[in-house]
Amino acid sequence: MTRSIEIVAFDLDDTLIRLAPNFIPEYLTRLSRRIESVFPDAAPISPAILASSTMMMNKERNQERLEDFFYRDFTTRTGLGRGALEPHLTAFYRDEFPQLEFLSRPVFGVMGLLATVRARGYRVALLTSALFPRLAIDARLRWAGLEDFPFDWRTSLEVVHATKPQPGYYLEAAEAGGVSPDRWLMVGNDLAEDIVPAYNAGMSVYWVHGDVTDDEWALVPPNTPVGPLERVVFWLDQHAR
Repeated sequence: MTRSIEIVAFDLDDTLIRLAPNFIPEYLTRLSRRIESVFPDAAPISPAILASSTMMMNKERNQERLEDFFYRDFTTRTGLGRGALEPHLTAFYRDEFPQLEFLSRPVFGVMGLLATVRARGYRVALLTSALFPRLAIDARLRWAGLEDFPFDWRTSLEVVHATKPQPGYYLEAAEAGGVSPDRWLMVGNDLAEDIVPAYNAGMSVYWVHGDVTDDEWALVPPNTPVGPLERVVFWLDQHAR
């Protein structure tokens, strides 16, 4: 059944920008080094970050913001107080995180693609992992050449109450955008984090992917279009009005 789409949402990492396989390990190493240099007596930082990230991904949507949940969980694991820790995390994401640009590669044509989607009359949202604060998302948008694109809605650690792969993350975006989920198209590369939970939240989905294995097909929601990012506009022209 054809749906009338009003908002097209895009994942960021490995959809609108390419990240090297060692991006996350290098990010964790640098973040851990920064915190441990300031708080040498704290519990090991990298395992605590990974554990808190897992807890955030498992957190269902409720009244507690994801940022508050993170600090509550992470400070319990490390013995650090939020008041002491938060300025150093902010400084890291402002000053050091941008240095990881060498582990990224822009995707050709993404600004033109988003501009074309906007020109077709759709609103455009950025639904990237809310494990990252806004400063880190801003940095990755600069790496992608998208720092000037006027997204209608953006997620980040500071503004949401759940993150991927929770369907509640997508429902919250729909509420924030003022458009019911069945009027959204979610475009992303990750089957487990982008496609399945967005579909379960009631959105249409477009999986940015190449050859699909038999094991993957068993998990793909019914009638999900699969293809390269540049064909999203073609799919919208054929199916979304």
